[in-house]
Amino acid sequence: MTAKLYKCLALIVIVLLAGCYPEGAQYTEELDLVYTNYYNQFDFKSQKTFAIPDSVVKITGDAFTDPDGDGKPQFANPTYSAAVLNKLKENMAANGWTLVNKNNNPDVVLLVSAMTTTNIYYYYDWWYWDWWYGGWYGWYYPGWYYPPYVTGYRSGSIFIQMAQLKGLRTGDNATVAWNCIINGLAEGGTADITARIQTSVDKAFAQSPYLKIN
Repeated sequence: MTAKLYKCLALIVIVLLAGCYPEGAQYTEELDLVYTNYYNQFDFKSQKTFAIPDSVVKITGDAFTDPDGDGKPQFANPTYSAAVLNKLKENMAANGWTLVNKNNNPDVVLLVSAMTTTNIYYYYDWWYWDWWYGGWYGWYYPGWYYPPYVTGYRSGSIFIQMAQLKGLRTGDNATVAWNCIINGLAEGGTADITARIQTSVDKAFAQSPYLKIN
C-alpha cells in the first residue's frame, strides 16, 4: 500500500473523528480513534502462529526512499514502536496465537507502519468585533481589521495489517485478513503517548472478536 493511500485513509479517520466531537473534545485521549476491518471469508480459527517485525516502518512520502542506501526504510521512534509491538504480541497471545520466527513458516504476519502529519488551522471569529460594529446587519474585514489566529497540532496514525503468509509462493500476493488504523494526537509527553497507544491497541482487539482463536 502506498503512502498516498495511507494518507487518504488517515484523512477519512480524521473526518470521522471531527464528527464524534462537534463541540470539541475535553481530553487528548478523546481524540484517539481506532478503526478495524477484516476479510469476512478468512478462516481465522484455522490459523495458529504469527510473526511480527521488530520495528515499525515510518511513512515519509509517496514512495519508498532509502537515504542510508542499506535497502531498508526509515523506522519510527523505538519507544513508541516497542509500545505498539509489545501490545500486539500481548493481545495476540491472549487470543490464542503463538509467536514464531519469520523463518518458521508462520500462518500470518503483522506489519506495522506509522506516519505523523502536522495540521495547521487559520481561524477568525467575527463575534470578536461585535462591540465595535454595534450589531450591524453585516460585517467587513478589510486588511488587518479581522482578528485571526493560527494554531496547529500533530496527529499520528498507526497502520496494522495482518497478512496470510502460509502457502505463499514467490510472486504471490498475500491476503490481508485484518487491518487496523489508530489515529490520534501526537502531542504530550512520552509516557502519555505510550499509554494511549497501548490503550488503542487493546481497543482494536476488543472490537475484533474474530481474532480470538482459542
